[in-house]
Amino acid sequence: YAPLPDSGFGKQYVKNLAFYRDGLQPWQRGLEIGMAHGYFIIGPFVSLGPLRNTPEAATVGLLCGCVLIGMISIGGLIFGVTEGKVNGKVKRFDRPGDKEGAGYTEMINWHALGGVGGAGFA
Repeated sequence: YAPLPDSGFGKQYVKNLAFYRDGLQPWQRGLEIGMAHGYFIIGPFVSLGPLRNTPEAATVGLLCGCVLIGMISIGGLIFGVTEGKVNGKVKRFDRPGDKEGAGYTEMINWHALGGVGGAGFA
């Protein structure tokens, strides 16, 4: 028994995350998750990076954030092609009639776009 995950608050919180929320299309899930991550991922690069005291800190933080979102998206795509299909983990977002993993791939592609957009907005 774990108090937080087994509580009503914990279950409701997880149920409302974009990954588990009912009624969203894969592109909507990916865009929401990507924008949230892209928005906060550049902060450590700007405020803690080696160029933090220079005028270029924001630009370098944006570029580093975009590169990191790209690397995460490529990792997600590799997971969907290899491990996810072997264990059936990528079927969650598939629509009837789609090939296996199409919804997951769509979500990851939109995650990349949303991540770059969120980083640019920040």
